Amino acid sequence: MKFNQPISVIIPAFNEAKNIGRVLKVLRNFEWINEIIVVDDYSSDNTVEIIESFKLPNLVVVENSKNLGKGGALVNGIKKSKNDLLLFLDADLIGLKEEHLLKILAPIVFTHEADLVLGVFTIKHMRKHAATKIFNRAFPSITGQRAIWKKDLPPLKQMRKTRYAVDYLMTKNVPKNRREVVKLESLSQKIKEEKGDLAKAISLRIKMYQQILKEIQKNKKSPN
Repeated sequence: MKFNQPISVIIPAFNEAKNIGRVLKVLRNFEWINEIIVVDDYSSDNTVEIIESFKLPNLVVVENSKNLGKGGALVNGIKKSKNDLLLFLDADLIGLKEEHLLKILAPIVFTHEADLVLGVFTIKHMRKHAATKIFNRAFPSITGQRAIWKKDLPPLKQMRKTRYAVDYLMTKNVPKNRREVVKLESLSQKIKEEKGDLAKAISLRIKMYQQILKEIQKNKKSPN
């Protein structure tokens, strides 16, 4: 597989030592990915050690000196990126395949029908933790799996401030007629409630949704 358009993959990671290796094992097989940037958002586990163990020639590791939230992590990754087309992925994906990446990229790289592509999980892979995954399908604007041109990003300062609402902010910055949603068959992710302290995970999820809903309310009158 060859692309005329260089691509930078950006992955934010916070305490993903048990998951990030699964994603990198897949990405290392694709020579057409020019750059893989993993941003560690001040993890307390050995996430960085796992990332660096891969020693990939196209791998860039960014270590935040404090926890900035997803918005800050993405901004630091964007600042390091060398290419104009960005592919964002979550660090905890399960079942990632090349076909998923190509499906996200196709409307931008091949058909030129979109400037932003949002990848969502499919219904048949939502049996476990259905509420969380249905939220992803009902609101594709917040998915972590997406491709976008760097020129179409919101101001980086604004992205940094939005923390968990950064995905929604990026979506709103691209006109509806230049967005496309694609279904990613057989792809899922390990949700927060499976990663450790259940009470802490639930509290974090509530905080995340509050930030997203706040951003939605702020932009609800937007024509986009």
